[in-house]
Amino acid sequence: GVCLATSGPGGTHLLTGLYDAKLDQAPVLAITGMQFHDLIETFTQQDVDLTRVFNDVSVYNVQVSDAAHMENVASLACRTALARKGVAHLSIASDIQEQPADAAKRSKRNRPAHTPQDMFAPHCLAQDAELDKAAAILNDARRVAILAGRGAIGAAAELEETARLLQAPIVKALLGKAVLPDDHPYTTGGIGILGTLPSQEAMETCDAVLIVGSTFPYIEYYPQPGKARGVQIDCDAQRIGLRFPVEAGLVGDAAETLRALNKRLQQKGDGAFLAAAQSSMQKWREMMRQSEDGLAHPLKPQRVARAFGERLAENTV
Repeated sequence: GVCLATSGPGGTHLLTGLYDAKLDQAPVLAITGMQFHDLIETFTQQDVDLTRVFNDVSVYNVQVSDAAHMENVASLACRTALARKGVAHLSIASDIQEQPADAAKRSKRNRPAHTPQDMFAPHCLAQDAELDKAAAILNDARRVAILAGRGAIGAAAELEETARLLQAPIVKALLGKAVLPDDHPYTTGGIGILGTLPSQEAMETCDAVLIVGSTFPYIEYYPQPGKARGVQIDCDAQRIGLRFPVEAGLVGDAAETLRALNKRLQQKGDGAFLAAAQSSMQKWREMMRQSEDGLAHPLKPQRVARAFGERLAENTV
């Protein structure tokens, strides 16, 4: 995403949202204004050093010096935000914003046509030895639960195949809510304060958990350490084992890693664990329907939400 703000308080008002992006690993380009370049640090109106203010929240943070500089750093800012999945910030003085890009005066070392216009998102795949180790853990387990987060978005088909092979219910962290629809037969919905009882039951009774693209922060909702073995897929090695002590960490893109892992998984013949989760989910949905059908006055929020849901088009936001 891209967001823009003026100098001073305009820029500082972005910070809460940008910290959300930082912690959610969402690529964002933030562009802020500044005072006129020759009035910076002269105690003039709204003279705030936004590059210093944005230093902690950003993976790329630059004060643009002129139009020629802008061409280089704008490309690098976008590529860094995508590659490192974070906030890139450009701060541009008011008078520099008015400089025409086609008349930019370059230094002798800054030659044109050396900046790529294409964006390249990183893709990596876990090593074969780790994939083999992860597959052995999951093949050996009898009751596998899958915890899917934001990193699993875009890997729905691969995740569904993993669940089919392992006969595993898919529990969704809040940021992974869009990975699969809530009425998908393999999912038990969310986990945590806003989650479902079937999701919690699956995590409490599994003997192995596969974490895909999630660092869901509430550790009390994970299996108790020692009661379940763990495998985790994440594109950021720093997040492997962050919430749960996994035995196999697969650093790589979720879709590509799941495809490689699925080739190593054995089809489980016993689907009792998944069937129990599905049965529990049917009971949960019936309980939710009862709360939605109530005729109490004033109307309960559940009934209002259901009425809207029945009348709105698919994918309405």
